[in-house]
Amino acid sequence: MSRIKNKFQQLKKQKKAAFIGYLCAGDPDYLTSLAILKEMPKSGVDIIEVGVPFLDPAGDGPVIEAAAKRAIANGMTLKKTLQMVSEFRQENQETPIVLMTYFNPLLKYGLDKIFADAAKSGVDGVLIVDLPMEEESEIVPHIKAAKLDSIRLIAPTTDSARAKKVVKHAGGFVYLISMLGITGTKTADPQENIANLENLKSVSKLPIAIGFGIKTPEQVRNFSAIGFDGVVVGSEIVKTIDQNFTAKKSADEIVSAVKTLLETFR
Repeated sequence: MSRIKNKFQQLKKQKKAAFIGYLCAGDPDYLTSLAILKEMPKSGVDIIEVGVPFLDPAGDGPVIEAAAKRAIANGMTLKKTLQMVSEFRQENQETPIVLMTYFNPLLKYGLDKIFADAAKSGVDGVLIVDLPMEEESEIVPHIKAAKLDSIRLIAPTTDSARAKKVVKHAGGFVYLISMLGITGTKTADPQENIANLENLKSVSKLPIAIGFGIKTPEQVRNFSAIGFDGVVVGSEIVKTIDQNFTAKKSADEIVSAVKTLLETFR
């Protein structure tokens, strides 16, 4: 059983939704980012999305884009992202990790080896933000061979018929985008997503998580209350790193600020 499936089963028994936290790998630098990664499970994060920094993140807002620029300026790469996961796994074998990336870094690394290397490093699932269903055929066999879960994004405008096709090769969980637009800008509304949740439940038995525009503990509670199996918080975490880094806080102070934030969401 995959770590992701196991985690959702554990939480279901506890009648809890998964707190899924996002981290841009290498932001603001490798060692501070690794320290935050190690701290996340201790502060209540159930599943971690590790973002591969990319300079043209079409789905992400200015907060995550700035984080990616910082990370890349400090030498962060996809290879170093996998190295970070490997170092995390030396201390933590339980917390699931999803590699969140755009397609270009994977293509550059080599589609014939990236997924096997990701699995070897300790990654459990892969979420490729900009890969449409129609163009996934060349990578599906590699993902399956590496025994990784393929996390699929579903837009709020996706009808049931298309959603059924999108999740055909999905594993781990299905990720519903809460609204149109990019991350970290508008605020998500639970009531607007009830119908989308029901539609997804009719086409997939996988757990359903929701993300984009989730900024407060109250939103997390409300999305959990209407039946989502997981709630993703991303830009608020990255924003906390940004604010403290910009204020020239030490690495320990940045980690502490993120810890405090996570504990308000847990």
